[in-house]
Amino acid sequence: MSAAARAEERGQASALEALGQALLVLREAGDFGAASAIAGGLAAQALGAREHRLLRVDTRTGALLWLDESGTERPWVAESDGPVHWVLRHETPRLDEDARRLERLDAGLLLDPPGALATVPLLASGAMQGVLLLGFASPRRFAPAERALLEAFGDALALAFERHALQRAVGRQRRLMAGLEQRVQENAQASSHLMSVVAHEIRSPLTAIKAYSEALLDSRSDAPAPRERFLGIINDECDRLARLVADILDLSRLEAGHRPLRLARLGVQTLVRETVETLTPVAGPRRIQFELDLPPDLVVEADADMLRRLLVNLAGNAIKYSPAAGRVRIEARGEGDDWTTSVTDQGPGIPAEDLGRVFDCFYRSRPAERQVEGHGLGLAIARGIVEAHGGRIWAERHEPTGTRLSFTLPRRHLASTRARAISRQISRRPGVRALLEHGVDVAAAAVDAAVVSLMLVDPDQGDLIIVASRGLEGHQLLGRRGTFRAGVAGTVAASGAAVLVDDIETDHRFRRLNHPQYVSKSLLCAPLRVEGEVLGVFNVTCKLSGEAFDQRDLAVMTALIERIGALLEQVRTHPDQELRIEDVRASLNGVSGLERASADPERVADLARSVALALGMEGAEAERVVAAASIPGEPAAPRVQGQVRVETLRPSGYLKRIEELLVHQHEWWDGSGLPSGLAGDSIPLGARILAAVGCYRRILMGGACRPVAGGDGAFAELRSRAGTRLDPRVVESLIGLAASREVSR
Repeated sequence: MSAAARAEERGQASALEALGQALLVLREAGDFGAASAIAGGLAAQALGAREHRLLRVDTRTGALLWLDESGTERPWVAESDGPVHWVLRHETPRLDEDARRLERLDAGLLLDPPGALATVPLLASGAMQGVLLLGFASPRRFAPAERALLEAFGDALALAFERHALQRAVGRQRRLMAGLEQRVQENAQASSHLMSVVAHEIRSPLTAIKAYSEALLDSRSDAPAPRERFLGIINDECDRLARLVADILDLSRLEAGHRPLRLARLGVQTLVRETVETLTPVAGPRRIQFELDLPPDLVVEADADMLRRLLVNLAGNAIKYSPAAGRVRIEARGEGDDWTTSVTDQGPGIPAEDLGRVFDCFYRSRPAERQVEGHGLGLAIARGIVEAHGGRIWAERHEPTGTRLSFTLPRRHLASTRARAISRQISRRPGVRALLEHGVDVAAAAVDAAVVSLMLVDPDQGDLIIVASRGLEGHQLLGRRGTFRAGVAGTVAASGAAVLVDDIETDHRFRRLNHPQYVSKSLLCAPLRVEGEVLGVFNVTCKLSGEAFDQRDLAVMTALIERIGALLEQVRTHPDQELRIEDVRASLNGVSGLERASADPERVADLARSVALALGMEGAEAERVVAAASIPGEPAAPRVQGQVRVETLRPSGYLKRIEELLVHQHEWWDGSGLPSGLAGDSIPLGARILAAVGCYRRILMGGACRPVAGGDGAFAELRSRAGTRLDPRVVESLIGLAASREVSR
């Protein structure tokens, strides 16, 4: 053996050793970031690269993250038409043997300008997981064995990235389940306590009703019996029961968020004076006086009925605990964007240790000079009303005696200052409007809806304004406004939680008549978040099928909105980066394309059967192709992953017969594929069919930076690969069958 051959053999052995070490590290290491960095370094060592970089793609949002040597991730935006951007769009390795000629290179990603550059996609389970970059000191050629080694490292990293993503998803689900279980336990305990307290509260009036009813029955023949007084007591106790039940229902609706606000502009002075007048019959017999300190020009935005109930509960509580001929002071004042009201009494006061519990259900702490009526829900309801308005409520001792109950509410219900700042910054960027309009179009197609609108935070006024819509064009939706905390959209914007409504007229949260312009009573409403702030709301209604929206529709909308939020975060983080509409379409269409293609794998397997039969394969041979196409995992999965799948399935005799197809589906028609470098008709026909069908499915699915194509667009992309990657005869057969059966949509 010559010295050159021995050196080549040693190099191959060293490369395989590095690959084995990388696989071991990725499998055994508990620190994902460190393990990935070590594996990337081993790849650079095996191929003689000067440096390496790893980028991870968040498969949920499409965001690109730079994974540094310490395992820390930070956002990264690929330069348009640069090597990373090209690989993300084409999902195939790019080998620049003379990188000095590159017009666009991701500046800042590599420390020194490379002489040669290898950019390898990390693909697993049909999804882009990341990108591996290897920078070389000088220009060089890549031998076939080095290409295979590059892709082997890429596949190993891709599987590690996918496993890490799955582990994180499982961890999130476990934490969610643990939180839900804890909430169930807490709710069960609270419900048990509530039931016992309610039973106690109900027992007293029921006992009275029972006793006086029996007295009436026993005294039917006794004319002097005080029947009128007995009936009056029974009537009073029935009223007490009715108030208790009404308060419990009101409290439950408030705590569950099932009472959306009906906001209006209100004068505080007028509202408080009206409230005091309604309480005069209660305060008058005990000669309790009201002192009012109310600015005449204080106007706020609130739900009039709820605010009146809040004042009645606080002032009524003060009357109950005030001594005869005492005073109750009500004062209000504006404080910047908020306003505060306090109700102060001259009662015995509340012990300091009990101040934090006075707003709990059925809680009473302070003694009174007389028997105090009530059942301990008034202040709990007051707290619910304040929290529904986005405010806070508290209690404090008032010296020398008494208690002061205070609450603070926003004067107007607007977006946060930070949300308005973010909205102002991104709305100025060119291309954002096109992004939002395309997002609305994709949402309509993804969930089969006729009407979709997007309300965004107005940076100047702080409310919501429709900036993009689809459907109902004659109603001129653009420019219409909505208020935070009011209506469905305002409730979602304030809470940050999506809402799925089967029937708007019967839904216990809203219960309002359906607008005649909507042919369906079902709707979806979901928040758009950017950097943790709710920046807008998507409203979706009128499902074309006439059916109600379901949880799958909500999941699709959530994924799409997360992708839009990620794009807007990139706009904010990288203000100098060009926002190209083709990249926007690729990213957003990829969400709906993934849902469509993944939802119906049987369609793809059936297409593989039809192509096999059309090309003259016998029934048994065609079924082998169908079986290979139906195995979990993408037909166009990475090369090493395909080998792993074969090894995993090897014990099965039936699957053993399709091993050849699984292995050779990655050969290229021109002979440049792997693992054996077969070309043309030497590649098994079944493997050629799998390659074409897998490629077609991936075109339909789209990707983070690769647009979804359908119909003629998908066929054109397939034909562009015929003669190099794919068998031209198989491609034409597949296109003919797909066109006739409309598989592309």
